[in-house]
Amino acid sequence: MSADPDAQAGKAGWAEIVRTGHLPQYALLCLGIWLHAADSLLVATAMPAAVADIGGDRLVSWTFSLYMLGSILSGAGAALAAGSMGLRRAFILAALVYAAGCAASALAPSMIVMLAGRLAQGLGGGLLVALTYVAIHRLFPRQMWPRLIGLMSAVWGVSAFCGPLIGGFFADLGLWRWGFWSFALQAMALAVLVPAFMSPVGAQALTPQRFPLQRLTLLTGAVLLVAAAGLEGAAWRALLMAAAGAGLFVAFLASDARRTADRMFPRRAFDPRTTLGAGFIANLALGTAAISFTVYGPFLLNRIHGVPALGAGYIIAAESVAWSTAAVALAGAGEAAERWVIRTGALAIMLAIAVLGPLMAEGPLWAIVLAALAQGAGFGMLWGFLIRRVVAAASAAERDQASAAMPTVQQVAFALGAALSGIVANMAGFAGANGAAMHDVAIWVFAAFVPLAALGAAAAWRVARD
Repeated sequence: MSADPDAQAGKAGWAEIVRTGHLPQYALLCLGIWLHAADSLLVATAMPAAVADIGGDRLVSWTFSLYMLGSILSGAGAALAAGSMGLRRAFILAALVYAAGCAASALAPSMIVMLAGRLAQGLGGGLLVALTYVAIHRLFPRQMWPRLIGLMSAVWGVSAFCGPLIGGFFADLGLWRWGFWSFALQAMALAVLVPAFMSPVGAQALTPQRFPLQRLTLLTGAVLLVAAAGLEGAAWRALLMAAAGAGLFVAFLASDARRTADRMFPRRAFDPRTTLGAGFIANLALGTAAISFTVYGPFLLNRIHGVPALGAGYIIAAESVAWSTAAVALAGAGEAAERWVIRTGALAIMLAIAVLGPLMAEGPLWAIVLAALAQGAGFGMLWGFLIRRVVAAASAAERDQASAAMPTVQQVAFALGAALSGIVANMAGFAGANGAAMHDVAIWVFAAFVPLAALGAAAAWRVARD
C-alpha cells in the first residue's frame, strides 16, 4: 500500500478502494466525519429537552457557537498536530477529546457544563474532519481523491437525515442524555480501531511543532466576535463587531504567513493570482453566501408558506442530499470534464442564491425546493475537485496545511455567513416581522449575498482554468 499519491497510475474506479486494501482505513475516516456531522444535527432536536431539564435557554445559541469555535480552532491546528504526533496519534487524541465532550454534555447538571462539553466536542470533531483531509492526501493515490471526498459528502447527506432523527428519538423517550452517550461510545470505538486499521505508512510524525498560542488567540477572537455579531440587535454594533472579527482573521493570516515553519495555512492562501489562493477565496465566498438558506430558510418557509417545522427541516436537508448525490455521481469525471464540472457547480450556487430571494418571498414552493437542490448539487460538483486542485497547487511541504485548512475555512465561512445574514435580516426588520415585512426579509437575506457569490464563482473559474 503506497502513500505516494502518484504511485498508482490510471483512472481509479470505485472498486479500486476495495482492491487496493484502502477500505478499512477509509471507513475509519468516514466514522470521524459521521461523528462531527450527525452530532451537530442531533443537538438541534435534543436541545429543547435538555433545556427543559437543566435550564439555560438564553444560552442555547452558544451550544452551536462554541461547537463551531472548537471546530475552527482544532481544524486550523490539524496540520501541526499531524506533523508533531503523526496521523494515528492525532486521530486518537481527537476521538478521545470528542468522547470527553460528549460525556460532559451527557452528565451536565447545568448549561455552563453543557457549553464546556460542546466546546470539547467541537475541538475533537473539527480535528477529526480536518485530519481526514490530511489523511486522504497522505494515504491515498491522488486519482482517488474526488471519489473519496464524494463518498464523505454522502456521509454528510446521511447525517442530515439521521442526526435529527436520533436526537428526536432519545428526546421523545425522555433520554436526551443517551444521545450524547451514544456518540461518546462511537468515538471510543474509533480511538480503539485507529491503531489496528490505519496504515502507519504516511501517518508518521514529521517534525515537532510549537503550540501556536498567539495565532489561535487571534483566531478565537475573530470567531467569537463574528458569532456575537449575529446575536447583536443593533445593526451598527453588529457590523462593527463583524468588521472587527474580520480584522482579527486577517491579522491571524498575516501572523501565520510570517512564520518560516509550523504555518497553519499555506503561504499564499487567499492570493487571487494563484490557483491555491483562488481556491481558498472560492471556498470562503461561496460558503459565506450560501448559508442564509440554512439559517433563515426554516423561518421563511414556515411564516410565509406555512410549511410545518419538520417539513421545513427536510427541505433544508434536501440541499445536503443533493450535495452528496452530485459529489458521488460526478466524482469519476475525467480531467477535461472536471473543469466544466467545477464551473457548472459554481454557477449553480450563484444562480440559486440569486433566485432564492424572490422565490422565498413569493413562491411557488416547488421552485424553492429546486433552487435548494441546485445549490446543494453545485457544492457537490465542485468541492472534491476544488480540494484536489488546491492541494495539488500547494508545495509538497504545505500540502498538510492546504488539506486541513480547506474544511476549516468552510467552517469560518459558515460562521461569518450566519452572522452577516443575521445582521441583514435584522436590518430588514426580521424581529416581529409578518406579511409584507417578512417578504422584504426573504428578499434581502439572499440578495445581499449575490455579489459575494459572484466573487466566489469567478474564483472557482480561475481554479478550473489552470
